[in-house]
Amino acid sequence: MTTPFARAQRTFSRYRPPPLLPTTIRTVQILATLHLISTTLVELRICTGYSMLPTLSQHGDCVLVSPLPYWSPFTEKHNAKRGPKRGDVIVATSPMDPRQTVCKRVIGVEGDMIEIEPRRGGQRKWIDAVGQDYMVDVPSSSESRFEFDELSSRLVPRRNGEGQWVKVPKGHVWLVGDNLSNSTDSRKYGPVPIAMVKGKVLARVYPNPKWLENNVRRIDGEA
Repeated sequence: MTTPFARAQRTFSRYRPPPLLPTTIRTVQILATLHLISTTLVELRICTGYSMLPTLSQHGDCVLVSPLPYWSPFTEKHNAKRGPKRGDVIVATSPMDPRQTVCKRVIGVEGDMIEIEPRRGGQRKWIDAVGQDYMVDVPSSSESRFEFDELSSRLVPRRNGEGQWVKVPKGHVWLVGDNLSNSTDSRKYGPVPIAMVKGKVLARVYPNPKWLENNVRRIDGEA
């Protein structure tokens, strides 16, 4: 006597999947893997425009971006202990147009006092939360004059020096382009919430592959 289980087993053994089914399954698996990699590990992005010259080309460099330095892949929340560091090149949602992304360099984190002044000798100066002086080395280009109107409500005085200063609030970073004379950045839209930071730019993949270095260095002897 044939049991229902035996009949079902024979029926299943004679089943042949449609020819396209295995290919479809493999395609879905590949796409799912690529999506997982791009959202939790690394992804390739094209950065265009003049704001990051000479670090990145205005014609569109292909860069490698990873969210892992700043975000937990399991909770999708910002990791405060591994937040953006001074000197990091990052990709973030544009504060001026949420449909766009921007590629900028972090020069200030929460608590830092940022001096807004024209670059001198290929460097721009800022002071961190404990009063240490730092410089960000940038290859020289034309000098520029900054517009301060947009930041007038955020400017704060500094007792031991002249100039205009902005204090980076908690949970924010200060972003600028390496090409200060042609960059719309925190000098225009102010501090940027860390939640808008999508990831750290690790390297330029094409053309001329190169790991991007943190170019912030401490200086001594200058107030």
